[in-house]
Amino acid sequence: GERWGILTITNQSSGRREFKAKHIMALFADGSRYSPINFKQPFNGNETQSITLNFGENKFPILSVYTRN
Repeated sequence: GERWGILTITNQSSGRREFKAKHIMALFADGSRYSPINFKQPFNGNETQSITLNFGENKFPILSVYTRN
């Protein structure tokens, strides 16, 4: 089925940044890793946002979602 994740993310920089799909990965129960589908979100400095992301169709559940700095 469809796999979705909800993330709360904080821009720890004082400047404006754009958070993109390539910055996020989901680990699935079969060991595969995928980025969300078509995601791009602007963040102001020190801003926190909760976002819902679509990781597409997969028969395995998401075990974890992680970001890179």
